[in-house]
Amino acid sequence: MWARLKRMFRSFVGAFISIGEDPKLILEQNIRDMRDKVPEMNTGIAKARGGIIRIENEINQYKSDIAKLTARVKACLLSGDEALAGQYAVQLKQRQEALDRDQEQLAAAKSGYEALLKLKERYMREMKLKTEEAMQAIREAEAGKWKGELADVFQSFEVAGVDATHQEMVDKLREKSAMADGKIAAAVESVDMKQIEMEEKAQALEGQELLKQFKLDLGLEKKAEAAPPAAAAAEPEAKEAPKTIGPEKAKVQ
Repeated sequence: MWARLKRMFRSFVGAFISIGEDPKLILEQNIRDMRDKVPEMNTGIAKARGGIIRIENEINQYKSDIAKLTARVKACLLSGDEALAGQYAVQLKQRQEALDRDQEQLAAAKSGYEALLKLKERYMREMKLKTEEAMQAIREAEAGKWKGELADVFQSFEVAGVDATHQEMVDKLREKSAMADGKIAAAVESVDMKQIEMEEKAQALEGQELLKQFKLDLGLEKKAEAAPPAAAAAEPEAKEAPKTIGPEKAKVQ
């Protein structure tokens, strides 16, 4: 029972992580994290610069104290007060030792400060490159998502939907047309076309005989037969007419 609950809990956690582990969101968060570190680096650099200024002020103070103590030691020796001169000499030594320590600290602080500046410069350069790379990856991911959606749209047209319905209807119409053509061919093959042609020719001959009978009754057939002799009689007369050309025609007149 506990094992099943444990697996269920792990599956819930894994599903939550997989949902939240969006590369685009992670890259955007990385960019924000890198930008948030810049103020922290600036604060550290400002503190380092402040430490350098403080040490430089202490060094200047120690140098001033050393100059004063040196003058006092000389004044006491000239006046013959060696005891007071010894006290000033001890203070002078302490100030000199402190000055040496501060100078060493100042060198280390300046070295650290320059290292921080170089670190910031390198960090800003890397941040710029990573930001540009992340933004390019985000743009490519968005373009890839858009292309995927467009491919899904084309695929939906090719696989199902309007394209499939359109092709199905076209196939059905073609099938119906082919069936109609087949029925017509079957009907034509079932009829004796030669018999139909013979009947049509017989009807045409019968119509011609009927028309001929009507022409005889109306006398149209006789006129048609008498017209050729008249035309034939006119032809000899035309042949007997003298043909005159040029001067002969003038003499006859």
